[in-house]
Amino acid sequence: MDAWAPDVHLVGDTYYLYYSAVRAVAFDGHNLAAVGVATSTTMDIGTWKDLGSTGVKSDDSSEYNAIDSNLFIEDGRSYMIFGSYVDGIFQVAMENPPATATPNTYAKLAYEPAGNHADEGQNMFKHGDYNYLFFSNGVCCSFDTSKPAAGQEYKIKVCRSKAGVMDFRDADGKLCTEGGGTIVLGSHDDVYGPGGQGVYEDPTHGPIDHEFSS
Repeated sequence: MDAWAPDVHLVGDTYYLYYSAVRAVAFDGHNLAAVGVATSTTMDIGTWKDLGSTGVKSDDSSEYNAIDSNLFIEDGRSYMIFGSYVDGIFQVAMENPPATATPNTYAKLAYEPAGNHADEGQNMFKHGDYNYLFFSNGVCCSFDTSKPAAGQEYKIKVCRSKAGVMDFRDADGKLCTEGGGTIVLGSHDDVYGPGGQGVYEDPTHGPIDHEFSS
């Protein structure tokens, strides 16, 4: 089993490390996967306690892939944003403390109807009155052996919604669940296929985006 896509958050006095535990990968189908969680009060090596699955898991019968989790906290409530490729990006409410998903609270936030439905690596960020859903879109991998048609490679997109309302749209008003998404960063100069982004609020410069180039 492989583990990837760590996401760490301080909630109260405890750090929560969410990770994707993947047994089998299918980019044209569903992953045999689960989102796990470990906790620590210091983040020091050897202090992490693995709590196992959050309850978010996927197989061939699932509507989503249980990978690429991102914890988002709004008005004291915790939510996990997750899911990649195939059927889109999802949100589920978390219990308190946020180690377990709340059943029957799943909702779809984004979906790419074209091609292999390649949306993944999502990151929710609150700024002002809006929640911004950043995500990676397009073909991500194996560029050393085969490159996709121009414009189909990895790129970073964003949709936004008023806080508390799951109505994510791009700058043109297109729903994120209908293939919407404003391109924030695509291939340029010596950069090819940027994605895997994260956004944080810098006290001096404001929102900062950091990404990995494929």
